[in-house]
Amino acid sequence: MNKTKIIATITDAYTKEKLIAIAQAGVNIVRLNFSHAKHPTTKPLIDLIHQLNKQGTTNLGILLDTKWPEVRTGERDQPYLYQRDEQFRIFTDQTKMTEHSDMFCDYAYLLEDMKVWDTIAIESGLMNVVVQEVHSDFLLVKSENTCEIGSRRHMNFPGISLRLPGLTEKDKADLIFWLENGIDYVAASFIRNQHNLEEIRTFLTESIQTVKTFEATTPTFPQIIAKIENQEGISNLEEIVKSADGIMIARGDLGIETPINQLPYYQKYILDVCFKYGRTCIMATELLKSMTNSPFPTRAEVSDVYNSVIARVDAVMLSDETAIGKFPIETVKLMKETVEEAEKHTINKHKDFDIQREDEASLGKKLLVKHALFLADELKAKCVIVFTHTGSLAKMVAGFKPNQNVFAFTPYPEIINLMRILFGIQGMKMKQRADHTTENQEIALQMLLEQGLVSSGDKIVIIADKKRGEKTDPLIRVTIVE
Repeated sequence: MNKTKIIATITDAYTKEKLIAIAQAGVNIVRLNFSHAKHPTTKPLIDLIHQLNKQGTTNLGILLDTKWPEVRTGERDQPYLYQRDEQFRIFTDQTKMTEHSDMFCDYAYLLEDMKVWDTIAIESGLMNVVVQEVHSDFLLVKSENTCEIGSRRHMNFPGISLRLPGLTEKDKADLIFWLENGIDYVAASFIRNQHNLEEIRTFLTESIQTVKTFEATTPTFPQIIAKIENQEGISNLEEIVKSADGIMIARGDLGIETPINQLPYYQKYILDVCFKYGRTCIMATELLKSMTNSPFPTRAEVSDVYNSVIARVDAVMLSDETAIGKFPIETVKLMKETVEEAEKHTINKHKDFDIQREDEASLGKKLLVKHALFLADELKAKCVIVFTHTGSLAKMVAGFKPNQNVFAFTPYPEIINLMRILFGIQGMKMKQRADHTTENQEIALQMLLEQGLVSSGDKIVIIADKKRGEKTDPLIRVTIVE
């Protein structure tokens, strides 16, 4: 069982058979990109995933990647081929456009925020233009390269702090859809500061009171993955990491919004801050991009996946490779094989992290978890067992990057869903729950035996709580499977 989780982007074109195939190939979480997906066609797909999970056929988490505020060019009757060094105008008022080369931008503050020599990246950086003049109703820009531009192309503004809202009306509708359909995680694009996250979380908290959630048996708070995609997000990284449930290194836009040669540095910097606070971190964008159209990856891509794993990310993500690629199953299989190979040669040192809680109970539990993992290493334990009601203990264990597989037992299915993204954690629903700690441990061991996950003679480290009157004390137990 690989400890580094695999996320694959899918579309509503996925059939039942294809969903089962990617799950069997090694996918832990499927991503739905709502820059393109629509509610009416996506809901049957989500219902199918829930059905397959309930039957035990698959065990897939669901991540909704919403569109969020973005800047685009306008509609065109036909694409226009801009030549290198060509000068043209960019307007924010389409009624003033007169030349076929004129371009519309839907960012209302364009003329106020841009200045001479600023750069605009169009179509994910395929064309860069430099501002030559700022007029009252347009920018005069010069193209740095030849490129054909069609309708509604994406625009990036490297180094510019844009005055965009944290949520659009479409985003709000997508988040309501999330609450209604039992999606486990929301990936929030272009998070620029802590306020953006607070706006999203407030909206979800208020909405969850009125929306009937999917088969919820216990309240679960929305899990928000903040996507770091521009310089402003980098500048405010620490406050973002503290506020988010997880971070995605979205290298596509980040590599456009910042100098490409600095991307490896920012990638490592984001990882380091995630380690500092024990946050889940996802590596995304073009990990096996060539497999979108080829059955074989490049050597550099395989090395990228391998190096992401030894850098200790929690999850690696596939985008076009599985969304529109010709070889989605082969891509996932290769990803899993590369992840497993990298994990063979990675020994985690269980580096400490800040849980931002100073109460004695939390600090004591964190210290216990850390030493339990060191004990598991020393004993060469087969696995670690934890018991959790909210998933917080499992998050602590994942933050220390366990070397063993960790089975996290809980009575709540939705907590299992939220643990699917955690490094090294496999959620397990208890068939029954006893009143006493020792009985629960024996139930858990019996479940693992029945599923062939442990064998007679295996050493197991257990992290649990023991009731003492009104209080509960955390404890470590070492046992040998009989």
